[in-house]
Amino acid sequence: MRTHSIESLKEQRRKGTIETEVPFIFNGKQETVPKKIVNGEMEIIDIDKPFGEMMTSETSRKELVQKVVLDVELGREEVPVLYKPIYETLTDPNFPKEFEAKWAQRGTVIFFEHLEGEEVKFGSLQAESGPIARLKGYAAGFEYTKEMEIFNQMFNFEMLNKAFGEAHNALLNHLHLGPIIQYGYKAANKTAPVYVKPDGNTGTQADAHYMLSLRGTLRKALKDTRTAKRPGTILLANSADKEDIQEALGSMTLQATPYGATAGITDIIYYDGWETDVARKSYAYEGVPQGKAYLIRPKRGFKELVKQGLQINSTIGDLSRLVQAQIVGDFWRGVFAAVEENVQEITLPGQ
Repeated sequence: MRTHSIESLKEQRRKGTIETEVPFIFNGKQETVPKKIVNGEMEIIDIDKPFGEMMTSETSRKELVQKVVLDVELGREEVPVLYKPIYETLTDPNFPKEFEAKWAQRGTVIFFEHLEGEEVKFGSLQAESGPIARLKGYAAGFEYTKEMEIFNQMFNFEMLNKAFGEAHNALLNHLHLGPIIQYGYKAANKTAPVYVKPDGNTGTQADAHYMLSLRGTLRKALKDTRTAKRPGTILLANSADKEDIQEALGSMTLQATPYGATAGITDIIYYDGWETDVARKSYAYEGVPQGKAYLIRPKRGFKELVKQGLQINSTIGDLSRLVQAQIVGDFWRGVFAAVEENVQEITLPGQ
């Protein structure tokens, strides 16, 4: 099975060469700057001029914005998005502001034996039930001050750019994984701990074998989703439970009794949330609680709606506040998550 975590995805990006074009807005026109990563090292723009000189001509300002864009991308590399195995991505600049739940539909067709004179049975579109998807705009900005210019504080400049990129991807993870973690599940969508004694019989927490119990709980969750006709294949969990989960899903031998590996889970995503401080105020996105996990049927009821990806725009600053330039980034997107139809909440056994 494939595992997805911040560290594992960063490790994958350290292999081979990745080349893309990153868009940005300059003087009202869309431009692009090449982004290249070779064996985990990303090429960035080094500026050898004083910061103030970069604001004196259009060519220099454009070079400065290109550096901003690549620095932001460097920050995004530090916080990879984790939700891609769960969601289908739909991109369209013409998306409306709101979607009815019926838009998340799929074709259903079945072939029947045709008897002479009978009408052909036609397929239809079936929709997932769930919340209305609303597209929203998100924006953030930062300012380059005269103090940065006269003291040539390029290191502060680069730190702000990188933090901008980290915050963008952290929000994406929260927008897409938060609905799964924060949902109030009904009894039919919950799997309680299964306790198994060392001899393989059902027990209690007091006399159970932890690894056999964890194995039994995950297998029970798989069975629950299949019985409910929403078979889960992706497990969302806390990284503190990583070693135990992966050991429980593998084969093991206990008291001369072999236990086979558990099949059916193709991907495990480990998400612990994210937090930061801005202007002395703390912000945090909730991760999967330790001891909980979520078994998910992907794609069908999970849609990532992108109207506009992140765009960086540079403007002249505010002289009255000695701000030399402002950088603003915005993006417009929505999330459709039919959680109840596609997710099983699992409470892992205690030790």
